[in-house]
Amino acid sequence: MVIINQVFPVKRQVPMEGLYLAERLTKLAAEMGRSVVLTDYLTDRNGVIAKAAGEGHFEIPGELKNSSDWDRYQELMAQADVIISSGAYFKRLAAKGAQDILYQFEPGGAFEKLGQWRFDAGFEKRSPDVAIVTRHFDFALPDKLRKSGRRIIIFTTDSMAKSDKAKDLRNAATLIVGSGEAGVDGGRMIATLAEDMGYRVIMMVSGPHVLELLLTAKRLDLLYVTEAQVEIPFDDPTRVQTVLSGGKKISDLKEFQLAHQFIQENVVTENGSLSSQSFLRYDSNFLRR
Repeated sequence: MVIINQVFPVKRQVPMEGLYLAERLTKLAAEMGRSVVLTDYLTDRNGVIAKAAGEGHFEIPGELKNSSDWDRYQELMAQADVIISSGAYFKRLAAKGAQDILYQFEPGGAFEKLGQWRFDAGFEKRSPDVAIVTRHFDFALPDKLRKSGRRIIIFTTDSMAKSDKAKDLRNAATLIVGSGEAGVDGGRMIATLAEDMGYRVIMMVSGPHVLELLLTAKRLDLLYVTEAQVEIPFDDPTRVQTVLSGGKKISDLKEFQLAHQFIQENVVTENGSLSSQSFLRYDSNFLRR
């Protein structure tokens, strides 16, 4: 059993496994009387989350990737009623360049035990429903997802929602929602998911663009960050992706406060290097309002 150290707000030792299942996000939503919106990122010390690996394609560096972080990410996702992804993810998935965040809880999946955990916790499905943010319908929905019995909600511009392509995609399980003129409005999207559709725990699993939509709309409640104590080297800022644009740090977000910090030592990364990392949670100032 892997044991890690909590250093804030109290000092204690806790097991790594189940660390984020103990967050009890459904209970938190019930206590607040409203939905909870969260996301989770793996970063280096400077907020770098991905590095260019080809034309227009970014990948998480091997110096950051590790199973402890990925397992905690899955523990958060297992508590979600719906996840918010993007059209870009489905394009990468079709090109076999994306990690599985759609079927891992299903029988035979890498995290099928969490699928069973969902049933035991009272969820009706092994996997969350799927929301997709996109300006264009330039991706294909996998048949496996369409036939999975999960609801699919595509958020796009008001004009695209009225297009012929939208009509072709609509069916009993797929809803197309216009949520803005030039792009998707984060506030309208969360209002639809939380207030109109009744989702309690909403997890955004996409990149910095969708994060910016939520931050602008002030609709993000919990920001989880696994911060690896390494620095990804780069000469050209356009060759990396960071959590926040313009060189801003998460600690610069005045509307968020650090709620907890755990430290794990001797982390073995995908490329075989050893490092340490902090598991951080930042709470929005609006969380309890």
